[in-house]
Amino acid sequence: MVTALSLLAKAERLFAREAWAPALALLRRRVDPADPFLSAEILFKKAECERALGFYKEALTHHLQARSLYGRLRVPTEEQRATVGASRCLRVLSRYREANRLWGDLPTSKNIGGDVPLERALVFRGLGRFPDARRALAQARAAFARGGDAAGLQHAYWALGGLERFSGRLQRALPAFAAAARWARRNGDESSRAFALCGLAGVERVLGLDGASLDHYREASRIFEKLKDPFGRAYGLCGRANALRTFGDPRPTLDLYRRSAALYRRLGDASSEGFARWGLGGSLRRLRRFKGSARAYETALTLFRKSDDPRGAVMALLGRARLSEDTGHAVRAARDRAAALAAARRHGLPYEAALARREAGARRALSPFGVPDGALRRWQDIP
Repeated sequence: MVTALSLLAKAERLFAREAWAPALALLRRRVDPADPFLSAEILFKKAECERALGFYKEALTHHLQARSLYGRLRVPTEEQRATVGASRCLRVLSRYREANRLWGDLPTSKNIGGDVPLERALVFRGLGRFPDARRALAQARAAFARGGDAAGLQHAYWALGGLERFSGRLQRALPAFAAAARWARRNGDESSRAFALCGLAGVERVLGLDGASLDHYREASRIFEKLKDPFGRAYGLCGRANALRTFGDPRPTLDLYRRSAALYRRLGDASSEGFARWGLGGSLRRLRRFKGSARAYETALTLFRKSDDPRGAVMALLGRARLSEDTGHAVRAARDRAAALAAARRHGLPYEAALARREAGARRALSPFGVPDGALRRWQDIP
């Protein structure tokens, strides 16, 4: 007879080898442990397997169930651990406000290390609360360094790269993403290395480092394909399409964007699907396929609003404004640019505000961060 404890132990061994599908199949077997703590542990591990496989909605449900059980058992460290898991799922689904609400009345524990401040930093970044994100990230890095947590430091550097990138400090983002990739290689974490390479490639693209950007996107895509990671594959496809669109012929990007959007839709990630649709709109516009471009931009804007992603909505409005300009609808273009600028200011998105001002005909050739106008133009192509 298979006991719940032996089943969990076997699943954990499989999970450690990144055999997530076999581990999940084990954990889905009907076993009713008498111990509620063991029930919570099975729910938590099941959620972690589902998250690793890209089943974010299912993972969210099981993380929240585990969190509730841990809370009733008064185990604050485990309750925080399950909250981190649930927050990660909500963040991937671009439900940042819900993720932030998870932390409201949570009991504190001193044993969680840097995981809680790291996750909070990522949520703050998604909400555009960059000063709060910096403070939380500093706490996370200090906690990981004190504990000698190499995996934690790797994720903290990746988070720092994203924070610097989306707050407009591109030259600081490069070394952060490079450090994340080095730590991931040292730790043998190929999935995290691929995400770090994508981050590096995105910044290189904005700075006009064409060859390096394409090389890093290709390497990341190769890793994601090898790992059979659905979210990573979608992420890599969209990144490669963005680079190809920025540096050359947009025609090869159409299939990449569509494949990426289809994968994101299957995963239920509306915001990321929005960026793939937005990229598709840009490529179709450059190919003068204006009706298809309009449909893609409208779909992107709907997805961004559905997922409460203000940055995406700003970028979709600016894309639609370019399309209106190209098709002779100057008044409509001006209206969308004004709406984009107002939204960027309202949500604290300085780089997007600079882009909106430049496209509206502002005289200043530099962004507030001193980034050359050529890089600012490329910013419109960065998801």
